[in-house]
Amino acid sequence: MTAKTYKKPVLTIDSGLSEGIYAASGATQGTLNVKYYGVWDRWGTNGGKGMAMADWSGIDGTITLTITFNDTVDEIETDDASVQKSWSGKTATLTFASSASNPMTIGIHLNHGTSIDDLKMTDFSYSVN
Repeated sequence: MTAKTYKKPVLTIDSGLSEGIYAASGATQGTLNVKYYGVWDRWGTNGGKGMAMADWSGIDGTITLTITFNDTVDEIETDDASVQKSWSGKTATLTFASSASNPMTIGIHLNHGTSIDDLKMTDFSYSVN
């Protein structure tokens, strides 16, 4: 006969880690994560570029990734030329094959005079076809 031992769960807070938002359970096949790292470049008083990274595993197909920010996106770029990019308002959409560069570097441009220091990623979602 084996005795069962209760182990109290432990909660830790790692304040030194980068900020990230993670896909909810029940999401599409595999996993995809996007982390926003902050300011990549400043353009004087006219905005700048923020940096995010996306990585995924266990996904086979075409990924459509939608990222929402707290400010209007003026342009989006990636380090993979095969990615289809679009942006409107506070939302950027990237469509790419699961075989694209992984992890993928994402640059978020603000060209309308607001501070790049205040840019935050507020949400993301993805689907796979």
